[in-house]
Amino acid sequence: MGQLTAFLQQEFARHCPAGWRCLPERSLLAPSLAELLGYQAKADVLLEKDDGSRRLWVEFEVSRADPVANHAKFATTHLFAPQPPTDCFVAMVSPHVTRGRRNLAASTVGVMRSLGMRAFQTTLLPHLAAAEVKRLNHLGGEQLAAAGLPVGAELERAFVVTEPMATVLQRDLHLVGDPLDVLFNLRQWNQDLGTAEGRRLWGQRRVTYFVHEPGTDLFAPAKFCGYSVLPSGGRAVAGVVSPALFGRMTMAVYAALNTGTHLLDGHRAQAHLSGRLGMIKRRVEEAADLGIRFARWHATLRDAVRVHGEGPVALLPPPWFM
Repeated sequence: MGQLTAFLQQEFARHCPAGWRCLPERSLLAPSLAELLGYQAKADVLLEKDDGSRRLWVEFEVSRADPVANHAKFATTHLFAPQPPTDCFVAMVSPHVTRGRRNLAASTVGVMRSLGMRAFQTTLLPHLAAAEVKRLNHLGGEQLAAAGLPVGAELERAFVVTEPMATVLQRDLHLVGDPLDVLFNLRQWNQDLGTAEGRRLWGQRRVTYFVHEPGTDLFAPAKFCGYSVLPSGGRAVAGVVSPALFGRMTMAVYAALNTGTHLLDGHRAQAHLSGRLGMIKRRVEEAADLGIRFARWHATLRDAVRVHGEGPVALLPPPWFM
């Protein structure tokens, strides 16, 4: 049995900011209903504001063989005890969870939203390799305490990705939560730019930071990739399934939000992607192969994408994701 979850429960409580409290192992279902169903939806920690205006049900997915099981438990619990407007579900998934399983869980967040829930997935210890997370999970409490894990940053991430930065055009603007969301935004940008309307909306913009997807050799501006837009309040109409439930940015929404007010901020986006999601920042000119790939991609887009004079900087998915 791993020790990392218990350690994080303890440390989240210790680092909990003023005005909040942190409660471990909190259950959603009434005991009699849980007994009938044979399972219980239980958060590793409940972060609750003192005035009750906001609650985060946080699950640490350290090394589960099937992390989507917790998403399913919370989703089906919503059928019996609907999630109140103050609450949201947050899955924090470590590099030790394999790509397919973490991405299935991330996609299930869209299903949860289609039920009318506020749900998010983000990373846990994103700057560590999978093998290191596995090693840490087998250490004792004193050894984990001595390891110097950035618990404050982990706690901050849970707050940052779930708190809307603004509500505009009946949408909540968030910093993106998971690397899968980033790459979906990347593909959306390239798809939209391939249309006449997308080209018109984009115009001609100067860019420094580009997200890169090695599998497709596509790039896209980090400022576009670093944000999610969700129906206002984080909820959709129950039963209505659409790409909006995944929080995907589109060229039309980007153009509407990027009006010079700095609501969308390129520096904030790239700092979030590298600092909180573990993406690797690399100057394109310092990696010959990457430079060739970027030049090939950029060749047909020079009229739309001007590169900053200091040269392009790429943000690559962390090795554990690919």
